[in-house]
Amino acid sequence: MSTFYICPTPIGNLEDISERVLKTLKSVDVVYCEDTRRAKKLMDHFSISTPLKSYFVGNELNKIDEIESALIENKDIALISDAGTPLISDPGSELIRNLVSKGYKIVSIPGPSSVITALTISGFEISKFQFLGFIPKAGKERSEFLVRLFNSEIPTVCFTSPKRLLKDLDYFEKEGLDSELVICRELTKKFETIYRGTAESLKNKISENIKGEITIVVAPSKKNNNIDLDLDKAIGILLEQKVPKRELAKTLSLVTDISVNDLYERVKDL
Repeated sequence: MSTFYICPTPIGNLEDISERVLKTLKSVDVVYCEDTRRAKKLMDHFSISTPLKSYFVGNELNKIDEIESALIENKDIALISDAGTPLISDPGSELIRNLVSKGYKIVSIPGPSSVITALTISGFEISKFQFLGFIPKAGKERSEFLVRLFNSEIPTVCFTSPKRLLKDLDYFEKEGLDSELVICRELTKKFETIYRGTAESLKNKISENIKGEITIVVAPSKKNNNIDLDLDKAIGILLEQKVPKRELAKTLSLVTDISVNDLYERVKDL
């Protein structure tokens, strides 16, 4: 029976790749990857000659039938991302959902993840946490993201680009986010740098020309002991962004113990 393998790759330091992943990449019939040029450098480094095929956001849905056909032909397939564990803020969820529904054998190999690496270096209590992906750039998605930060009682992990980092910190400060932040730059690489502080203090520590991969860990807000205060602020933020009130209620119900109907009653006349 053919097998589909999910293979994590290093997030920076090539020594972090596991023997199991190397063995798998050598043994499968084809490796699907986000960027064939980047993947080829990795494969060449470890003298792996398995054929590469592209699998990225723009073509992921069109590739499902192709991948399924290969599995039907009894071919083993591996999926890798540009760095870290596939599917985490990367394409692949719809593909895996499809393969699961049709009973194909799927093996996920443990390995590098910037999310887990950043959490363990944060110094926060991390028995529970939430991961919110990339910080939205604008609109209601950005407002909803901030609401989740304000109302979270557990650490939050998120990504941003170096070009947007200072803008995001400025946004956090202006909206009153008082949480401690741990900003991880270039994790596992030669110039790995860890910044710690509030949004306000970190703005003065970080250069406008910062480069590299950025992972942020946000501690629970110091204000979350007063849920009514946080809720009022969240409502105000979403109303300013002209989020429809029914949608606002649905969003806030995800991060509070209040029902959608009760929240809607609270905001419908505002």
